[in-house]
Amino acid sequence: MNKLKKIAALTLCLSLFSGMAVQAGELSAGGIDYSAVFDAEYYYNHYPDVQQTAGHNADKLLEHFIYSGMKEGRTGRADFNVRAYMKNNLDLLSVYGIKDLSSYYYHYLQSGKAEGRSATAQAASANEIASFSTQYNTEEDRAINVELASQRINGIVVQPGKSFSFSNSIMSRTTENGYVVAPSFASGRVVSSVGGGICQVSSTLYVTMMLSSIPASERYAHSLNVDYVPKGLDSAIVEGVKDLRFRNPYDYPIRINSSTENGTLTVSISREE
Repeated sequence: MNKLKKIAALTLCLSLFSGMAVQAGELSAGGIDYSAVFDAEYYYNHYPDVQQTAGHNADKLLEHFIYSGMKEGRTGRADFNVRAYMKNNLDLLSVYGIKDLSSYYYHYLQSGKAEGRSATAQAASANEIASFSTQYNTEEDRAINVELASQRINGIVVQPGKSFSFSNSIMSRTTENGYVVAPSFASGRVVSSVGGGICQVSSTLYVTMMLSSIPASERYAHSLNVDYVPKGLDSAIVEGVKDLRFRNPYDYPIRINSSTENGTLTVSISREE
């Protein structure tokens, strides 16, 4: 089913410009009305680089949006933010991934809007690319490890083209480094180990990476399902064996921000000025 959805999206993209019409209240191409995700005036005003290539021409602006803007995750109108759509509908992440974001726009046009799915983003700092939060029980021993690992990745800046290692960043999981014994997974069983719970931080970071269009260069799923992120969006960490790594794909430095408050872990990735 997932493969069929991707094929359908690609087929739509290939047939788009069999005809284009720009009418009052409607922007369409290839028989598809894009007005739910695109407004020519908004697009023109928000992207100076597009002004230079497409000018103030609705046809050319829509063409740029379809062939480039959607893939890049650009916002085509004020009330549709593709990263918000991804965050608000995490079930789509494992289906469409992050290589080409066009599929999310088409999903909204084809079914998401009719289903009442949200594409509105909450207020965030101007430099924030994406953020994600998970919940944990502050009364459990694992909370100590969650909060400690969160502190250790907070504020890390990754330069363009440089790599990040979660395991290296949080230091070795030993009692000397502040970690405690807590439940963890091993070979499909629940066991106790020093540092149990750190995978909630790596998993929360992994979802934030996905929402930021940052692919993992190394990532592993757990041997059992976890309850803090949707299935398929977790990231298992085993010291010396399994890690979460990525390379900064942007042409500017990015900063990892991580915090814990009253049982809520929040990880964000932002542009570092």
